[in-house]
Amino acid sequence: MMKELNFNGYRFLQVHQNPKILVSIKGDNHFCSLGSLAKEGFLKDKFQINSYHDFNQTHGVDIYGLNYHKVEADGFIAAEKNSAYGIKTADCLPIIFWGENNELSGLHCGWRGVAHGIIDRLLTSQHGKKMGYAYFGPSISKNFFEVKDDLIEEYLENSFDITPFINTIDTKKYFDLRAFCREQIASYGLKVLELKDHCSYQNEELFFSWRRDKEKSLRNICFAWF
Repeated sequence: MMKELNFNGYRFLQVHQNPKILVSIKGDNHFCSLGSLAKEGFLKDKFQINSYHDFNQTHGVDIYGLNYHKVEADGFIAAEKNSAYGIKTADCLPIIFWGENNELSGLHCGWRGVAHGIIDRLLTSQHGKKMGYAYFGPSISKNFFEVKDDLIEEYLENSFDITPFINTIDTKKYFDLRAFCREQIASYGLKVLELKDHCSYQNEELFFSWRRDKEKSLRNICFAWF
């Protein structure tokens, strides 16, 4: 059950208990503005975790822990219990995956990474085959994600036909990225959990949005641990 946590102006939504999944939200202070060591220290103090890592997204398909060990990554495979990992977004879709035996992963699903197969890359791996559940964090909703033909063509070049997920209104095209990712993940037999009203663009009180705020935007962080 979702509940809000507030630690001296640092606000979070706790959206799942096992694994623990939290989303940092806007407050008097912003968790995303802390440096790496400060984030880790904060979470150690408040949640008694052992360590914390998040990554610099490149909108690619590299997954930390899957034959890749650099801080520039768009996903992670968790190595140890009680170690938290975070996915930073500002309209893209953060997804946390887990299995019955404390297996944990996460992906930063921007349109480019999804077009180039980041979901398949995780879920066809030995670790990914153990996943049974996926949580969708806050992201831009289909009503605000206007796209151009070049995006649609890039998906086609990678053997994805996204036309069923495109809605045209007054010649403008809008892409339902969440629905496309949901269908992909469901095809692997995973159960998807999500807070459907959490549009990063529309909900200005809670979330940062690059499309809404441009260079002024900070980042939402969805992080998890067992």
